[in-house]
Order: sequence, then C-alpha cells, then structure tokens
Amino acid sequence: MRISWRWVIWLGSFLLLLAAASLWSDLEKIQDGGASRSAYYALIWLGMLGMVFGFPALGRRKAFWLILGAAFLLRIAFWSAPVSDDVNRYLWEGRLFWEGENAYSQVADSEQWRHLRDTYWGAMNHRDRLTAYPPGMELVMAGASWLWYNLQVFKVVAVLGDLWVLAILGLLLMRSGKPLRWLGFYAFNPIILASFAAEAHLDSLMVGGLVTAVLCAGRQSWSWAWFWLGVAVQMKLMVLVVAPFMFLLAGWRRGWQMWPFFAVLLVPSFFFISDLDGLLRGLLGFGGTGAFNGGLFELLKWVGISERLVRPGLMIVFLAVVALFTWRTWRGLEEDLETLSFLALGSLVLCSPVVHFWYFSWVIPFMVLRPQLSWIVLCGSMAVYFLAWEGLGTAHGWGYSKVLMISSWLPFFALLLWENRSWRSRLRARAWSGASTVDVVLPVYNAGDSLGGFLKKLKEASPELGKIWVVDGGSKDHSVEIAREAGCEVLSSNLGRGGQIAEGFARSSADLVAIIHADTEPQAGWVTRVKQASMNEPKSVGFILGQRFTITSLPLFLVEVLNEGRAVLGGSAFGDQTMVLRRSAVELSGGFPRQALMEDVEVSLRLLRHGYFSYLGQEWTVSAEKWKGRFGPRFCQVVGLMIRYRVARLKGCEAAAGFSEKLYREYYGAGR
Repeated sequence: MRISWRWVIWLGSFLLLLAAASLWSDLEKIQDGGASRSAYYALIWLGMLGMVFGFPALGRRKAFWLILGAAFLLRIAFWSAPVSDDVNRYLWEGRLFWEGENAYSQVADSEQWRHLRDTYWGAMNHRDRLTAYPPGMELVMAGASWLWYNLQVFKVVAVLGDLWVLAILGLLLMRSGKPLRWLGFYAFNPIILASFAAEAHLDSLMVGGLVTAVLCAGRQSWSWAWFWLGVAVQMKLMVLVVAPFMFLLAGWRRGWQMWPFFAVLLVPSFFFISDLDGLLRGLLGFGGTGAFNGGLFELLKWVGISERLVRPGLMIVFLAVVALFTWRTWRGLEEDLETLSFLALGSLVLCSPVVHFWYFSWVIPFMVLRPQLSWIVLCGSMAVYFLAWEGLGTAHGWGYSKVLMISSWLPFFALLLWENRSWRSRLRARAWSGASTVDVVLPVYNAGDSLGGFLKKLKEASPELGKIWVVDGGSKDHSVEIAREAGCEVLSSNLGRGGQIAEGFARSSADLVAIIHADTEPQAGWVTRVKQASMNEPKSVGFILGQRFTITSLPLFLVEVLNEGRAVLGGSAFGDQTMVLRRSAVELSGGFPRQALMEDVEVSLRLLRHGYFSYLGQEWTVSAEKWKGRFGPRFCQVVGLMIRYRVARLKGCEAAAGFSEKLYREYYGAGR
C-alpha cells in the first residue's frame, strides 16, 4: 500500500493547529502568556502552509467541504480562549441601546451612566473616549447583548461572520477557476483564527459585507453589490474608500442602482439621529492619536524622520494611492474590484500609525484570491505582536521594543519591493481580451513510441484544441513519423528546448500557446479552463496548470511543493508545470527566448514586466522517471543551476543566454 504523503502532511498540519488552539484556549485572560501565544501563533502559521501546499487531490466539492469542516472544528477549538478587551465595549454599549441610551451622546465613564456600570464596564478600555462604531454595528451589539449578556455571544457573532467570508471566498475562487485549496490561506490563517475564533473581533462582519459586494459586482448585480457594500460600511466606515471604485466600474448610467447603499446607511442611523455627530467626534478621537506597530510609520521614524512629518505624510501617500487608482479606474485601466479593494485597504493598513493584528483581516481575503509571498510572510512575522502583553506590569508598559517591531516588518517590505520591482511597466501594461484559440507547442527529441499514446491522450482531453506544433530537434527514431500520422504540424529545429519552442511560437497564430512536455498526462477540460481564465484575468500574461509526479514519495512531494510555491508566490514556472502563454504578450516581451536551457525561467522573467501569471491548479501528472535512484544529486543540481542562472541574469539577458549554453552542456553532457 502506497502512502499518500499529501494526506499525511495535511492531517499532521491539522493536528498541529488543533494542538496550538487547545494550548491557546487554556489561557485564562487576554493578558496571559504573551510569549506563549506568539509561539502558538507561529505553529499555526506553519500548519497553515502545510494545509495549503499539502492539500490532497480532491474534486472541488469535496475540497470545499473538507476545508469548511476543518475550519469549523478549529474555530470550536478556540471557544474557551480569552476574548479581546474590546469585546467588553461591544457588550456594554449593546446594553446601552436596550436601556434607552444613545452611545454617541457621551463617553462611557460619564457620571450620568454610573447606574449602568458593571463588571464589563470596568474591563473596558478607552472609557474616556466616545465610541467610533457606526450605527449598524451598534445595532448588532445591541441585538447580541439582548440575546445573551455574556462576552461569548460575540464569539458566536464573529465566527458566523468569519464563516460567511469563507463561503463567499469559496464562490469567488470557483468563479475564477483558481485552486480551492487557497481557501486555506484564510481558513487556517493565524491572524484570522486569533482575530475571530479566539478574540471575537467583529471586523469579520465588515469583511463579509465587502467580499459579498465584490462577488455581486463580478456578476454585474450592482444593486446587491451596493447593498452589501452599505452593510460593510455600517460595520466599519473605512470601507467607504471602495465606493468610488465601484461607482466607476458600474458606470454613472447605473447610478440609480445605488439606492440600496444609501438605504442601508440611513435606516440604522435614525435610531441614533439625535447625537449622531458624536460618531464623527469619536472617530477623530480614536483615529487621530496614538501610534503602535504601524509599518511605514515606524520605519520612517526609525530612519530619523520627525513624527510631525510622518503622520500627515502617510495620510497624503494613502490618499495619493486611492486617487491614482480612482483615476485609472475612470480611464478604464483598472476593471478588477478585488484588486482595487486590496490596494485601497492594504495601503490604509500600511500607512496607519496604529496597526493591530486583526486589521490584516481586512486584506487577507484578497490575498487568498491572488496569493503574495510578502503578505503570507507578514502573516507569520506578526507573531511578535503578542509579546506586547509581556510589558504589562513593568515600567515599559504595554508594547515591545523597536527592534522587534522593525524586524517583524522588514521582511515584508523587502519582499513587497521585490514583487513590485517592475511596477512602472505593469502600470503601463495592457489588459488583454479573452482568448478564443489555443495551440500547443511540443518540443521532442527521440520521444519514441510513447509519443503516439501521448498525442492520442492530448486530443481526447482537449477536443477544442487548435493546432499541435511538434518541433523536432533532430530525432534519430520515428518521432517525426508518429507526429505526422497523428495529424500534427511538424517542424524541424536545432536541438535545444528554447529554440524548438521559439520555432513553434513563430508559426502559431493562436491567442494562447501551451508549452507541453511529452512525458505528462493531460487533464480533461484544460482548454476550456484556460480560455475562461483568460477572460477572468485580463492582465495575466500566462497561466500555469501545475504538476504532480507519477510517484508519491516524500522527496518528490517536496519538489511538487517547491515548484508550486515558486509558481504561485514567485510568478514563474518550469516547463513541466505546463505553461500556457498569451502569444501577444510573448511578442511584446521580445519573443520566446531561443536559449538552450532555463528558457522557461527566462520567459517568465520577461513576461512579469507586463503582467502576472495565474496558477490554475489543474495539475498534470508528470513522469518521475528522471528522479529515480538519484534524487539527492539531481535535486542539488537543479537548484544549483537555477541559482547560478539567476545570478548570471543580473548582468543582463544576453549574458544569461550565453551562460545557459554552458549550463546546457553541464546538464546534458557534451554528447548531446
């Protein structure tokens, strides 16, 4: 019986998360175990990576229910974890409403409310400030407090909102054709679990409204999109920043469809109309002062810039980012509400002087739809946040050292700069139209009798495929005859995969060109999927289907994970991961590189200047024959070749192309 290493890794990671949740839940108070919670948090982050990249091969429906079931069990495991001190405010302010009081009329420690003081009032923070929660959120607090005057009621509300977000993200991933296992970046994320299942922050309701609005907008259901955006704004006002994008994407002719948005904003406000101006004063009180864990804020102060300049300067930066992308949306250069929401809320978090860990829950749902290494690393480095509790009872008070704060942010910003190194080119990049034709370029050399069987499977799996260009590198067997008998277009080229593929690209006129290896096993329906993806992802320069080996060993599982991580988070792929490229994008980047080795790496790097790759997660089975008996030496050789090539490329494309000839001779030997 063969071991399914994916199931082993996935179940092991799930048990790791359950153990960390159990240990976290053993703490009695939110102030307890700062260092311990940081350690449990780090374990959850590692478990999340295992559950995403070790996810077993399942159909979409089974995958969704497995993730949802595991997510639900993990949230139950956090039931007894201590909630945030903010929840005391939720509960007590909710009580104010059904006692006939208006939360916006005065601060919580007002003498007029002395008769309402209780244990929860005593545990509140910032009792000397007016509330900053919108009317919709106040009504949620009131309803929950009326049902059960206990802190745990808000854990129920927060987790219901959290599961709502999870379900909508599943629909968004299925609509876009992306791997459903990416749900794990949300479902098993330590920030999400700590924010909602453990500490019961109600930001999940705001996020739920926003992602539902994004889903409805994608379906062109603009009235419903405006309704759900209104719900999100009634949970937290900062979501208003998304409204201009949605208005421009819907078009001014559909302005009348905004009436649900205004209705949702107005109706809850009538309950507090007499003192509603207190909301503005509360927002200014909470947002205009204080500083803690702000990424850019702390970094700029660290290099010596005065706080008096940093605070307004970052506000200007945030407004400039929003203005830039509002203008681009107006000009028709941006059409993706997911990306625009991510940019707006991500910029808000990065420019804020105060960044609590649950603020990242505003951004993580959009990271799920297009994973980025920088944000995934930040989800891990925020483990240091809980060390702030270690300062309680000391002269330093709540917080942690500047060294820890800066070190937790530096990896993120370094990776963010690396990921966006071609940002000017990408801003100028065009949006491509959906593809209607797909060709295949198949480089071969002494493919043998197996070529006929492969071509038969390829045609069966993709009946709507265009031409199959078989480019022979001088085979001494019957590869050419087999290809012609199968009805393929046969071309001749000098031996060398890059030159062979370039020859096929030059002859193809299809919108999309798939680079396929003959030792793979095609998946049915892949052509339909990449065509759909080409419409859903107009700024994608290419698509990566992915790979799974014919042998399920632990070492080869590691190779699969590293290759998938490189494709998903690094934006480039190896040829045996089945790349499907936009022909016009390849032509724009200077054509397919005619080099002997690392042609797949080179074309990826060139194309990333004009857009991004989309990983579709429709993995083809790849022969593991070349890995048999020599895994260690081969693994080290491949990694070494890759590193040396990337170093050589720092000198330029021409230097890298020349170096690839040397690597080719080293890899294949002088006899080929």
